[in-house]
Amino acid sequence: MSISVCTIARGRHAHLCGLIEGLCAQDHLPDELVLAYMQPAPYRDLPRAPFAIRQVRVPGDSLPLAAARNAAATAAQGDGLIFLDTDCIPGPTLVATYAGAMGTDRCLMGETRYLGQDDAHGRPDFAALWRASHRHPARDFPQVSTRLSDPLEFWSLSFAMTAATFRTLGGFDTRFIGYGGEDTDFARRMEQHDVALIWTPDARAVHQWHRVQKPPIAHFDDIIRNARLFHRLHGCWCMEYWLDQFEGLGLIRRTSLAIEVLRPPTSAEADAARCDGAVRFS
Repeated sequence: MSISVCTIARGRHAHLCGLIEGLCAQDHLPDELVLAYMQPAPYRDLPRAPFAIRQVRVPGDSLPLAAARNAAATAAQGDGLIFLDTDCIPGPTLVATYAGAMGTDRCLMGETRYLGQDDAHGRPDFAALWRASHRHPARDFPQVSTRLSDPLEFWSLSFAMTAATFRTLGGFDTRFIGYGGEDTDFARRMEQHDVALIWTPDARAVHQWHRVQKPPIAHFDDIIRNARLFHRLHGCWCMEYWLDQFEGLGLIRRTSLAIEVLRPPTSAEADAARCDGAVRFS
C-alpha cells in the first residue's frame, strides 16, 4: 500500500522541520508528504527528504483547518493517508504501524505524548523524547490496540485511514472555520458510516511544545461559532470543557439549546490565560 502523510501548517517552521526529520528516520518511509499551508507563501529551507514533499495552498484568514486537511487528502496520491499535525515528531515505527493496520472499516488513532518547553532542544533521539514526554490526561487508554467504544474520543492530531474511507466520509466539513469542532463532527460521520475508531498506541509521536492558553481565549469567536454549528447539525454540544471555562469567566451563558455571549473576553483575561513553559497542553 502506498502511503501519503498529510499535514497542515501556518508558521511554525521549526516544528515542521521536526516532523520532516522524524519522517526521514522511519523504518518504513512514506511515499510522500503533502503539506497544506495556510499562509501566503510556501515553506522554504525544509530538510532534504528521501520522499517527495508537495505543498498546496489553502487560503483563508481564520485557520481553515477542515479545508486544509481536505486539500491535503485530495492532493495525496497514496492508497493510505496518515494525518499528522505539524507540531508532532513521529516515532520511527509510526508509518509502518499505521500502514500495517489500515482497513476500509476503521480509523486508526496513535498515541501522542507532549514535550515540555526545552525537551526537543538538542535531543533528536526519539526514545529520549518519548521518555521526556507526558501523556495527556484525556488520553489514558490501554497500551494495546483496541476499538474505542466512543468515537467522540477521536482527535485529529495523529490518525490514519485509507483514502477510500476518507472519500466515503466526505472529508471534514468546511463549514467549520477556524479552531475547534471539526474533529468531533468528523467522528460523528465515522459513527454514521460504521467506521471503527481503533486506538493504536504503537503509532507513537511526540508533540513539540508551544505556548497555550487555558482557556483558549484567542479562539473564543471560532469556538462559539463552531459549537453553535455543531449543535445545529447534531443536537448537542461539543468542546464542552472549553465552553464550561468560558462560562466560568462570565463570558457566555449556555443552556441545552443555545449559547448566549454575555461579553467578549478582555485583554487582561487573554493575558491571564497564557500559560508559562511548564504547561504542556491545554
